Amino acid sequence: MAARSAPASRRGARVVLWLLLFAAAAIVALLVYAWWRPLDTVERLGRATLRLQGFTRDAAPTPYGEIAYFEAGEGPLLLFLHGANDQAGAWARLAPRYRDRYHVVVADLAGHGASEPREGPLTAAHLVEGVAAVVSAERGDGPAVIVGNSLGGFLALVHARRHPGEVDHVVLANGAITSGDGSEASVTLLPSTRDEARRAFAAITSPASAPMPAFVLDDVVRRAPRSPLARLAAEPASGREAYVLDDALEELTVPVSMIWGADDRVLPLAYAERALRRLPRAALARIPNCGHVPQRECADAFAAELDAVLAAPPQGRASGAPDTEGAR
Repeated sequence: MAARSAPASRRGARVVLWLLLFAAAAIVALLVYAWWRPLDTVERLGRATLRLQGFTRDAAPTPYGEIAYFEAGEGPLLLFLHGANDQAGAWARLAPRYRDRYHVVVADLAGHGASEPREGPLTAAHLVEGVAAVVSAERGDGPAVIVGNSLGGFLALVHARRHPGEVDHVVLANGAITSGDGSEASVTLLPSTRDEARRAFAAITSPASAPMPAFVLDDVVRRAPRSPLARLAAEPASGREAYVLDDALEELTVPVSMIWGADDRVLPLAYAERALRRLPRAALARIPNCGHVPQRECADAFAAELDAVLAAPPQGRASGAPDTEGAR
């Protein structure tokens, strides 16, 4: 009996050893991939987090292909829109907080993430129509609240202007508003060198944040020429003229809450303050020690401000809310 159990024990030990070796190899492979493709890794983690938090994947049809999005919860539509060269996973730390109160939808903009068109020309019309398709598919009977970062903020305002009955409130997270950015930083968001990428990150993040490692900067440079932003930049300016808001801000009657990372040097506070003076129903909250993408860099402080504006949208022109203390 003992003679028979010894080989069985050795076989069991070998199985455990092979499982341990396989697990070690998988971990090493993941670490190598994360070093080689850090941006892909962050995107995959963000999307996986949404799924783990109960979000399901869906898509809305458009003439140029499907717009992908994640959705969870019931209630009024709360739509999150990311910025250029980002994707739905950008909201993974924030969107799950609202699924008990809202029907939360986190979209990939047209040409971004899993949304089409995945290749070839990408235009402002694609982006605008993509947002309209998601709102139409998920809004139900009532108006939506749209929260947009950077380019996503601009698209939220465009949709509110074109479909005023469909939008109850726009929240701009360092959102683009007018064509002049007033940038304090001479940077390119399509860097071709590591130094250019380093300057771009310095402009969009707070000095309080850790600098980006070289391997992340190199990945940004690698992706830039074929990125959605590069495809958008190739569109002639005439293709965007129909959506410019420069002369239409005073006509926007929807409440606009502006939540701003105060250290943003691409769309700085002065830019937000100029727009604030022109919007009929607007308020501005500033988050210190935070940059251009507050839902990533200072999610907790951003969530606190978002809770406040969702509870009490602005009713008239305001001079701006006091600075948020303890942003990080």
